Amino acid sequence: MPANLPPTYYKLKHQHEAAKTDEERLSLLEEMLRIIPKHKGSEKVVSDLRRRIAAIKRGPSEKGGKASGKRSYSEHIPKQGAGQIVLLGPPNAGKSQILVKFTNAKPEVSSTPYTTTTPLVGMLHYENIQFQLIDTPSIMPDFTSSTVLTLTRNADIALPVVSLASDNLLDDLDTVMALLNEADRDTPENGHLIVANQSDAVGADERLEILKEFYGETFQIYPISAETGESKETLFEALYRTLDILRVYPKAPGKAVERDDPIVLPIGSTVLDAAMGLHKDFEEFKFARIWGPQWHDGQSVSRNDVVYDGDVVEFHL
Repeated sequence: MPANLPPTYYKLKHQHEAAKTDEERLSLLEEMLRIIPKHKGSEKVVSDLRRRIAAIKRGPSEKGGKASGKRSYSEHIPKQGAGQIVLLGPPNAGKSQILVKFTNAKPEVSSTPYTTTTPLVGMLHYENIQFQLIDTPSIMPDFTSSTVLTLTRNADIALPVVSLASDNLLDDLDTVMALLNEADRDTPENGHLIVANQSDAVGADERLEILKEFYGETFQIYPISAETGESKETLFEALYRTLDILRVYPKAPGKAVERDDPIVLPIGSTVLDAAMGLHKDFEEFKFARIWGPQWHDGQSVSRNDVVYDGDVVEFHL
């Protein structure tokens, strides 16, 4: 049974996500609880609101046993590739399907809820680099495992996934946003991404318009079909931009440039950072030449000059 939450609820929810103090959050949560319809379909949402209200009223000293109010977690997956991306979503949103279709991983995919019980990892290829993609156990309104919270906090991108085949996608996304709030994940300056999967489902266009109505001004929504691959490249490009990284191509003197193994660096990195990314022995290079749209081809650059995406750098030892 769907929760059928009123539009006012989602307005309050957006205000809650932007709130800066516990007092503001508590007031908004209590108002959300007051206006929510009380029936079987809203039981999980009501339970989640009550849990979050109780957590704020308890205060930070009782949340994790530390004055900071932070929980302590031990679960960890070492990062690989150009960025770690954690998929977060309700049952049957298609997270495991995304992992199967877009990576080399082989998780079990089923229409049965909660098939994924532990995090599963695969490497997603984008042009000449790879992202580490992690599928997580489905999120429930009244429970989130410490493993999922840890991964959400540590990932480079925490990526909500909802299904355009579901009439409950707004409720589902609300549950994911509650997790992001609990994990203290701030919305990045370049916007938070939302994957709207199963764009090939019956009624997907209408549900996408509803999703955009409530979230389109705040979040970047990417409708895709993991089954057919529709619009996946648009999503991959958005992930690359959101990671705030760039690619630099090392060139040996007198040799042609090879673009199959770039040096991946944070935006704002320098020529010296590129040299260290190539090999630690290159730290003491004598000089470097560079090619790219921001430069005169082959011009000499200093160690502290900033590099740009696509630059070719030739180091002389």
